Amino acid sequence: MTYFMRSAPLVAPMNLAMKFAIGLVMGLVICFAISPVRAEISYADILADPDNPALNQQFANERLAGGDAKAALAAVERVLVAEPTNFSARLFRAQVLVALGADLQAAGELRALAALPLSPDIKRRVQRLRDRLSGRQRRLSARLNLALGFMENNNAANWPEDNTILLNGVSVDSDGENRYSLPRLDGAAPITEAIKDDVITQNLSLSVHYDPGLQVIRDLNISLGMNANSAGDSGYLDGDTTHIGIGAKLQRGKVSLMPRLSMAEVKNDFEDRLGNYTLSSGTLTAQWQARQTTRLSLSGGMTELAYDGTLDRNDTTTLSGSFGWEEIIARRLSTNIGGFYQKVDSEENADLNKELFGASVTLRLGLMPGHFVTLGASYTQTEHQSVYSHSYDPSDSTAVDGTVREDEITGTSIDYLLLGSALSPLLNHVFFTLGYQSSETQSNTIGFSQERDILSARVNFGYRF
Repeated sequence: MTYFMRSAPLVAPMNLAMKFAIGLVMGLVICFAISPVRAEISYADILADPDNPALNQQFANERLAGGDAKAALAAVERVLVAEPTNFSARLFRAQVLVALGADLQAAGELRALAALPLSPDIKRRVQRLRDRLSGRQRRLSARLNLALGFMENNNAANWPEDNTILLNGVSVDSDGENRYSLPRLDGAAPITEAIKDDVITQNLSLSVHYDPGLQVIRDLNISLGMNANSAGDSGYLDGDTTHIGIGAKLQRGKVSLMPRLSMAEVKNDFEDRLGNYTLSSGTLTAQWQARQTTRLSLSGGMTELAYDGTLDRNDTTTLSGSFGWEEIIARRLSTNIGGFYQKVDSEENADLNKELFGASVTLRLGLMPGHFVTLGASYTQTEHQSVYSHSYDPSDSTAVDGTVREDEITGTSIDYLLLGSALSPLLNHVFFTLGYQSSETQSNTIGFSQERDILSARVNFGYRF
């Protein structure tokens, strides 16, 4: 696909999505700035009042959340010396023992608790911890997920808005409303309609986890998956993806390291235009549990994209880095603020060389038990590093000096999650998702500005064994 365009000023005014993102971030920052932050309990506080059960319990909670299970155990045992019939503290002690890997001691404590006259809430928590301990004693666990859904995309072929595109050197018919004459995969006569398509989505994934029972190495895992899009009209959305990934979780104190290697193979039905390709990547993520309600993360990685056949000149290598800040604001409200940077390099096609950086913010709200809504906004700026030498002024067909292309992409999203257990105990392994995403690209180069709206719905079945 060949693009011809002329230069135009970069759109300066921010659209509604960008204003929403900035306003949301500023509002959160103001909230955090004016809200009092509860100081963590220190050893000095405990030494000043060592027999205070409430103080020791809070100290134990904070130390366990921070990864210092030994300090948490000492604190909760001081609570039990003062309050030997505190069933909640005994349950917490069992939880700490599980964190320390003392499975036999934890199991004994839980058996003793189960024989006592407990409140319904404590009984449920005891049973959940016994189930968790039972699963960990198996060391090996797996989860299978099946999903069937529907996706609608109103700009499936990524067409621009401004009608200056040539498809393989031939003008493409347009009525000015982002409608084009689309070639069909079966060779039949082209269809002229909006670049709007919908597909049936199918997904099968399996993840396997192994707990080696070590204090530092907490998890070894492997995941396998297959995804298929089918039944589309134009073919631009149809295709299959298979992927495999291996990873681990290493933890020491409040810091966790998660290395991961993955590979995905993508086969598009419209392979002559979209190409079949393989994505290979390696990432390393570090997380710091700063407080019970605050987690910070840093991630870096490299991704290799390799096309099959003649499109291999579009192969790229991407270096990336990102950060995230997760905060639990209230019992049913949490937020995640993040940013990223990417540098894309292609050995043969210099037009693909570019840098991207941006930011995003999401809010997750629990409406009621089993019902969750997530709102998101994002902003990305792309700076290409090559001059487009084939630019031209479509008004008089005169050549124009190429201009380095810059794009601004703003996006908003809303997702709704419904757990089947909120409807019926028979749907305990089922959950439903409904999502809407909208994005707008503004470019200083005619031929690339575009809008896109995606609607998706999916029913998922997950089973752990």
